[in-house]
Amino acid sequence: MSLAVDPGLPVEIGTIGKELGKLWEESGDTKTRASLINLAIYTENPDAVPWNTGLIAEIAGEHACRALLIFADPASGKSEARAWISAHCHMAGKGERQICSEQITFELGGEMVHSLPNIVFSHLDSDLPLYFWWQGEFREPLDQKLWSWIDRLIFDSADWRKPVEQLAIARKIATLNAERTILCDLNWTRLLGTRFALAQLFDHSCANARMREIEKVSITTSRRSTGLLLLGWLATQFGWKFQSLLGKEFFLPQSGGHIDFSVTEKPGADIAEVSFQTADVSFGIRREEYSDYFHGYIDGGGFCNTNMVLSAGKSRIEDILLMELSRGGKHPLYAKAICAIEPLLGH
Repeated sequence: MSLAVDPGLPVEIGTIGKELGKLWEESGDTKTRASLINLAIYTENPDAVPWNTGLIAEIAGEHACRALLIFADPASGKSEARAWISAHCHMAGKGERQICSEQITFELGGEMVHSLPNIVFSHLDSDLPLYFWWQGEFREPLDQKLWSWIDRLIFDSADWRKPVEQLAIARKIATLNAERTILCDLNWTRLLGTRFALAQLFDHSCANARMREIEKVSITTSRRSTGLLLLGWLATQFGWKFQSLLGKEFFLPQSGGHIDFSVTEKPGADIAEVSFQTADVSFGIRREEYSDYFHGYIDGGGFCNTNMVLSAGKSRIEDILLMELSRGGKHPLYAKAICAIEPLLGH
């Protein structure tokens, strides 16, 4: 399936560098090209191309980059490769000068999809790091030439239909160049605001005092995978160990006993509620869809009845991606959270 609308100025692939040079020559002295990273986005959905172009335009205003947007159609009966160039410019300060990021869009059909590594590597900006957002399902066999050169592999496990299989492939990709490639799951990044809100809840003396008495944790989420990741983070922070016995699943806390849990999928906010139960106290956070805040509460336990307003953080995909692009380092807590709930991913 071809793109319905040209996403920029059509150019021959062999002349992309030359045509970009012309673009900047014609822009005069009011525009300056800038780039901090290479951002490659791969999709097999033609409708995602205009959406991604808008996303790149917004991101470029905060994080200058050279963007490579690749639309691939492996099932196409026509082997072809087409390219377009464009620029996203934003005013710099109060003057007239604009800072611009380049976008190169590719359409690869049929056998030309196998040219993806060459297409990507021949159009990267100097020695800048490569952030690669793979939108959709990973597939084997893996092309080592492509995957081993990626600095940060971005994906969204919320979209995975077979999480166990996809996680295994993602881990294989990371091992191709373990010193270089970092796995960046947007499903994990979008939980940042929720994790901060829960940390603030447990800063309250009444909730903090009951941490070792928790008997049940319940999570309501719009996507099960998001709720499971949060459950994995909680288990990691509290030192809970997953256990399955006689068909019953629960966590074993360090203090003894066991902790029941539930993850309920329901339309609404990414995380609509997280509640904890002890013998005499109920506490947690809840959020209405589209609200910027969580309502924190502590009920029971004598004088501990409390209500609080906690920031839910940012949830737009543009903001989540910007957070990922702006950070460095690895995601050690993500790996631990995955390990904590891995037996539940196949349910």
